[in-house]
Amino acid sequence: MNIQWVLADNVIIDPTVDIQRMRKCGAFWGSWKTWRAYNTDNVICHNMNKAEDLIKRAFQTTCNFYISNKVFNLINRPKGVRLYEGDFMDHDVENQDELVAMNLAASICDVVLLIGFDWSEKPKNKDKLKEVQARNYRGLVHQAIKSTPHVQWILVDHSEDISKDLSELSNLDKDTLSNVLDLLNT
Repeated sequence: MNIQWVLADNVIIDPTVDIQRMRKCGAFWGSWKTWRAYNTDNVICHNMNKAEDLIKRAFQTTCNFYISNKVFNLINRPKGVRLYEGDFMDHDVENQDELVAMNLAASICDVVLLIGFDWSEKPKNKDKLKEVQARNYRGLVHQAIKSTPHVQWILVDHSEDISKDLSELSNLDKDTLSNVLDLLNT
């Protein structure tokens, strides 16, 4: 069974947790924002300016560094990077790196363990742009999970109920980190 972790952009893992024990279960996927704290194995950067900056510092030699094919071509095809297709042209959305990490991890595994995500029901945002971005994000998360029925998605340490639109998905569940590690390390 192939298991992968996807780290939310703003994840804060309890410092008493043994990260190496987590790594024994599967590789880490996440934004470039997660790399410094968690030495993320598979790092996503969808932003062209940030990708170019990281490549100038040879960041791709420290991890599996993924950028979009479009960015790859715009910044003169740098060596040592990995590519993915797709863009968010039709979707004004934040946390793009999270969404890409989710899709890439799901394409190679049986179980995606999601940590640091908050997919609880939220009140409608009064700022119309923020509400559109949040709705787009939720829709793209829903699409990623629904389009991979062969993958089991587990929200780790998600204490609140999962939002209504996501709770209907039969391949999405939640569990505690201690239960996940105990189950996977036996």
